[in-house]
Amino acid sequence: MNARPEIKLSPEQELRMDLAWDVRIALRDGQHEVVRYAATSPNRQPAAHAVYEDSIGNAALTTAFEETAKAYARGDTFGRIGELFTKFMDGASAHYVETLADAIEDPERQLDVSFELAPRK
Repeated sequence: MNARPEIKLSPEQELRMDLAWDVRIALRDGQHEVVRYAATSPNRQPAAHAVYEDSIGNAALTTAFEETAKAYARGDTFGRIGELFTKFMDGASAHYVETLADAIEDPERQLDVSFELAPRK
């Protein structure tokens, strides 16, 4: 008898889990987001910038970012600044994953996204 039931994921859940992992690795490794639409050439930007840019306009995320900046300006401890920044990045990354997943699932947008190391100069 199996004590743990097998968890069945929907395709939507699996996409979001895969994207969350890819974003985490991209941020860790300093990779670039590469977005491809059906009719345009690829658009590249640092993954960290893409996550930040996606957070703009979300009141809770904007507030979390501002709290981090204010803590830094006040000279709060690095531990406190790190705690606030982590709160912002966790929320911003989750928001970004949802934005990407929605765009990938939209048949009209035909978005394809990958994460790659920055091209060497």
